[in-house]
Amino acid sequence: MAGASDTTRSTEATEKLAGGVSRRILADVMARGWPVGEVLGSQTELIERYGVSRAVFREAVRLVENQQIARMRRGPGGGLVVTEPTVDAIIDAAVLYLHRANTRLEEVFEARIVLEEIAAELATKRVTEADRAALRALVDDEAIGAVRDHRALHARLAAVTRNPALELFVEIFNRVAFLYFRDSGRSLSDVTLTESREAHAGITAAVLDGDAGRASHRMRRHLEAESVFLQHRRLSRQFLSRSVALGGGVSNKRAEDVARAILQDVVADDLPPGTFLGSQAALVERYGASRAVFREALRLLEHHQIATMRRGPGGGLFVSAPSARGVSDVVAVYLARRDISLADLVELRIRVELTLVELVVARLDADGEQELVRALDRERALTATEFADGGHDMHGVIAVLAVNRALELVTLVLVRLMRIHQIEGFSEVDQAAAAGAVAKAHTAIVRAITERDAEAALRRMRRHLEAVSKYLQ
Repeated sequence: MAGASDTTRSTEATEKLAGGVSRRILADVMARGWPVGEVLGSQTELIERYGVSRAVFREAVRLVENQQIARMRRGPGGGLVVTEPTVDAIIDAAVLYLHRANTRLEEVFEARIVLEEIAAELATKRVTEADRAALRALVDDEAIGAVRDHRALHARLAAVTRNPALELFVEIFNRVAFLYFRDSGRSLSDVTLTESREAHAGITAAVLDGDAGRASHRMRRHLEAESVFLQHRRLSRQFLSRSVALGGGVSNKRAEDVARAILQDVVADDLPPGTFLGSQAALVERYGASRAVFREALRLLEHHQIATMRRGPGGGLFVSAPSARGVSDVVAVYLARRDISLADLVELRIRVELTLVELVVARLDADGEQELVRALDRERALTATEFADGGHDMHGVIAVLAVNRALELVTLVLVRLMRIHQIEGFSEVDQAAAAGAVAKAHTAIVRAITERDAEAALRRMRRHLEAVSKYLQ
C-alpha cells in the first residue's frame, strides 16, 4: 500500500511540475507573437531551459500538444514546434467533452439562454451598417426558405458583438443541442419553420431598433420554445454525428475511424472511468488496425480524454474521466490566440458568474455548503505564490455547485483566460498583494451564498470581479 501511495504522490508531483512548464511554454510562445512553425528548441535544450526531468518534460509536451500550442517533431531539425489552434478542432473538442459528460439538454438551453440574451443585448449596441444589411438579408432569405440552417441568425448576432468568447460558445452550444436531434431541417413542419422565422424576424427587428430589452426578451422566449420543442422530439440519448471530428492534429482517416469506434463502444456501454478496454495487441486485432494506425488513434483518444494507455505489467487501454478543466485549457488557449481583450473577457465573465451565483443560491444543499467551506479552507492554506493559481479555484467550485456542466465549462475557460492575462505581465509581487483582497471577497461571497442571500451574493460577486478586472488593467 505504501508503494502505491508513493507512486500516486510521484505522479501528482510530475503532473503539477508539468503544468507549470506548459504554462511557461505558453508564455514563451505568446511573448514571441505566436510564431507558427518556429522551433522553440530541441528536447535537450528545453529540458535544460526549464530545469526539469525528462519525465516532467514529456508530460508538459503532452499538455501543450493537447492545447494545440506546440508539437514535438522528431528527426533532424526537429524539436518543439509552435502550432496553430483551429476553430473547428476547438469546437469539436468542447462538443465531444459535453457529449461524454452526458450534459442534459436542460443544461445546454440554460446556458444558451444566458449567452444569447447577452449576445442580443450587445448586438443592439454594436451593430454596424454592414451588419444591418447582413441581418436584413438573412431574415429575407429565411422568409423565402432559402436558409436551411436555422442557427445562422444566432451565429450572426454573436458575431455582431465582436466578442470572440461569446461567438465561440454560442456555436458550441448550438451544436451540442442538436446532438439530441437526428432530423434535418427538411423534416420540420411548416408551422414550426414559420414560428422560427417569425421569432428570428422579431429578434432582428428589436436589434435593428436598438431596443436591448426587447431583443433580449424575444431571444429568451424563442429559446424557451425551442427547448420545449426539442425535449418532445429528442432522442433518448445524444447522437454523436460524424460531422463532429476527433481531429487533434491527426490527418490519418483510418486512425480517426478506429478512435471513433472505440469512443462509440465506451459511450454505448456507458463504461465508467477506469474500465479496462484491452491490451494494445488485443485492440489492434479487434479493430483491424495496424500498429501505426492504432498509435495515431491512441493519440486522438488521449487528446480527447476518452481513454489512456498505461504501460508495463497490468497495463493496457483504460477509459478516462472527461475533464472540464482539460477542455477549458484548450478553449482558453485558442481564445488567447484570437487576442480576446480584457474588456470582452470581463463583460462576459461578470454576466455568467452572476447567473451561477443565482443558480447556486437556489440549488445549494448541505453537501454544497460543506464544499464551499472546504474550498475556503484550501484557499487559506495557500502560500502567496500558490495563490496566483489556486486563488481562482473558488469560482470553479461555485460553477460545479450550480449543476450546469455547460456553464461550468464557460466559467473555467474565462477563469483560465484571466490567468493567461496574469502570465502576460503580472508580477509575483503584484499577485501576492492581491491575494488578501481576493480571499476576503471570496469569504464574503460564500457567507452570502450559504445564508441564501442572493442579493448580497450577487452584489459581492460583481464588486469582486470588477475589482479583479481593474487590478489586471
